[in-house]
Amino acid sequence: MLYDIEILIDGRDLNEQHAFDLMKTLISSGTDLEKTVFLLAVHMKGMIGQELTGYANAVRSEAKIGAIPDTSDIVGTGGDGMNTINVSTAASILCAGMGIRMAKHGNRAITSPQGSADILARMNYIFEKSQSELEDHINRTNFAFLLAPHYNEAFAKFFPARKMLTFRTVMNYMGPITNPADPEKLVIGTSDPSTCDLYSDYISIRKKKGFIVNASDGMDEISPISTSRAIMVYGGRKEFTVDPKEFGLPSMQYSQISFPDPERNRHMLQEGLFGTDERIAAFIALNSSPILVLNEAASSLEEGYRLALKEIKAGTGKKSFKHISGGLDRLA
Repeated sequence: MLYDIEILIDGRDLNEQHAFDLMKTLISSGTDLEKTVFLLAVHMKGMIGQELTGYANAVRSEAKIGAIPDTSDIVGTGGDGMNTINVSTAASILCAGMGIRMAKHGNRAITSPQGSADILARMNYIFEKSQSELEDHINRTNFAFLLAPHYNEAFAKFFPARKMLTFRTVMNYMGPITNPADPEKLVIGTSDPSTCDLYSDYISIRKKKGFIVNASDGMDEISPISTSRAIMVYGGRKEFTVDPKEFGLPSMQYSQISFPDPERNRHMLQEGLFGTDERIAAFIALNSSPILVLNEAASSLEEGYRLALKEIKAGTGKKSFKHISGGLDRLA
C-alpha cells in the first residue's frame, strides 16, 4: 500500500485495480497519517479516470447494501456557495412521479442551508432501510433515498485526515459516484469545471449513461440564469452548451431561487414542485430534463424541460411528493 502512495507522490498514475486495492486497504487498516499523505498526494498529482473509478468502487464495496437495478440519480458535488433550493431533490421527486426509478444519494446540509436529507426529513421519510425495504419503497413510489453516512462508513474513517487539510479532497469528489445503489443512469452536477472530464471518464469506464453539468455562474447544476456546460455520455461523448433563454425559461434573478434561510428554502422548493412558483418550477423542470433524456422519455434537453414543466402543471410533482411522504401535504 505504501508503495502505491509513493507512486502518487512521484506524480505517476495508478491503474483502476491498484487504485481500488489502495483505497480498500486505507479504509480497512490505514492510519490517519497514511490517509492524510494519500489525500495530499492525490491533491498534488491530480487524478485520472481510472484512479477515480478504482477509489469509488472500493468505497462502494464497503456499503451496507448492494446495487438496485434500473435506477437513476441526480446528484451534485455541493460546495458552490449559491444557497439555491435543493433542485436535485425536487427534480428526483418529479421524475419519480413520471415513472422513473430514482435512487437518490445525499446527505444533510454541510455547505448549504438545506441538504437533500433535510428536505426528506421534513417529509417524514425514514432513512434507515434494509436492502429489501429500499427495493420495496422504490417499487411502490419510484423513489428511494440513500443517506450517505448511514449506508457507508468509509467516509467517516477519513474524517480525521480530512479535518487536517484546508482544501477539498478526493473524498469530496467521490460523493456523487459512491451511491450504494450504483445507478445505471447518472446526472452529476459539479461546481468545479476541472472535474467535468474526470466524471465523464468515470461514466465511460463504468459503461453507464450520464450527463455532467457545470454552470458558468458556478452552480453545480444546470443554471436557469446563465449558460451551462453539459457533457452527455450515452453511446459516445457529446459536449454542448445549455442556454436557458433558448428553452424559454422565465426571466429570474438569483434572489428568487436562492435562500440562505432553511425555512424559506424548503417552502420555495415546495412551491416550485407544486407549480405555484413558475420560476422555481422552471428551475426544477430544467434539471429534470437530463434524466428524462437518459431514460428515453425525451429526445433532447429542451423536450425534456417542456415535458417536465407540463407534468408539474398537471400536478405530478405534488402527487409524487404526497406519495413519497405518505400523504403529507406540506413540509413539516
